Amino acid sequence: MVRHLRPALLIAIATCTSRVMAADAEYQTYEKPMPDSVLDEHGSLEPTLGTEDSKYRLLPRATELKELYWDKATLTLKPRSYYLNKQRDGTSDRVAWAAGGSLEYKTGLYRDRVSTGITAYTSQKLYGPRDKDGTRLLRDEQKEITVLGEAYVDIRMNETISARLYRQGLNLPYLSKNDTRMIPNTFEAYTLTSKRTGGRFSYGVGHVTRMKKLDESSFKHMSEIAGARDSKKGLSSFGTRYALSKTLHGGMVNHYAWDVMNTFYIEGNSAWELKNDVALRVSGQYTRQQSVGDELIGDFNTSVYGLKLGASYKNAILSLAYTSTDEDHDILSPFGGYPGYASIIVKDFDRAGENAWLIGLSYNASELGLDGLSVFANYVDGDTPDSGPAASPDQQELDITADYYFPKTVADGLWLRTRVALLNQEGPDATDQQDYRIILNYTVPLH
Repeated sequence: MVRHLRPALLIAIATCTSRVMAADAEYQTYEKPMPDSVLDEHGSLEPTLGTEDSKYRLLPRATELKELYWDKATLTLKPRSYYLNKQRDGTSDRVAWAAGGSLEYKTGLYRDRVSTGITAYTSQKLYGPRDKDGTRLLRDEQKEITVLGEAYVDIRMNETISARLYRQGLNLPYLSKNDTRMIPNTFEAYTLTSKRTGGRFSYGVGHVTRMKKLDESSFKHMSEIAGARDSKKGLSSFGTRYALSKTLHGGMVNHYAWDVMNTFYIEGNSAWELKNDVALRVSGQYTRQQSVGDELIGDFNTSVYGLKLGASYKNAILSLAYTSTDEDHDILSPFGGYPGYASIIVKDFDRAGENAWLIGLSYNASELGLDGLSVFANYVDGDTPDSGPAASPDQQELDITADYYFPKTVADGLWLRTRVALLNQEGPDATDQQDYRIILNYTVPLH
């Protein structure tokens, strides 16, 4: 329980004294390297919405089709190997080892206006007994997954406004790829975004009809994903972001899942660069969630807020965070990763009535001459009411992650991640868990 995790936490702090994940939720840490400073953090509302810019112009003549579909196109292979072993008290382990990844193809721009892209994903079983199912690396019964996850058209309406149509990845709070297994979530969606280069204000609006979960090969309607059987409702979303400067910004997003629920999220972030390579960061977030319309998954109303402090020195970052969830209901996140500051590998710490605090620490070993090696640790303690409808086991989790990015001279784009998560719970129906992961990622530009 707590007394078992605290010695391990002290060991982690003693060995990881130089760098920590500062303002990212757990699901975001899978998609980008650790930052070197709190000044490099963006929060959950990344300023990267919209289609990519292009520096070339393609003509519509038939003689230019080769240039459109090949010379100016990109083809990228992203292999991945993932081993996951979940050991839980009182029940069977969940174990699988899978290999696969994605193949991405993007055309050039036609008349500087239109481009297309497709991404195929696969997850093939290397090891996975049926009686140890449940890692979500594969489908039910440890079956492989192969799917055309993305198939979209990008339209540049002008220099600031772009549209993306049909199957695509999304990266918003509560509506995201959540790329924490072999294959990410993808969506059948129709989005419009505006982002002026160097501008302070950006916005996005869209409607999502269906979603493919990360451990499935078929797309289902958003209301079905949320738990409403035999329903075909979608989700409409609107978000804005405003930046007074690179280090002072905030934004909001609202997801209206028709006849299911509405989720409103807002955040603010501010950072200061002080003398002698010291920087500080303060972040805050708030979520309001409630059932709407026909309330297909029930009547509920809840909220959660969080505060986070970060400090960095050269490549070192230390984070402290606190989150508090309303006692009326758990926070729901069926459409993507939960953006809460206390969300780590196993638990999100967003149960009804749960108050959680986090301390994080990490180390970039390049300061010691070990280029490419980084280690970070997070510890979260979550308390819930001892009685009443929100009563549930108190829990503590310690995570330690080591990343190694291979030198470009060896294999450019190859990196290895090893992870250990230790979960202890206290109270009725408590279940302890040990979680071990080995992930190998590679990016290979083929064209």
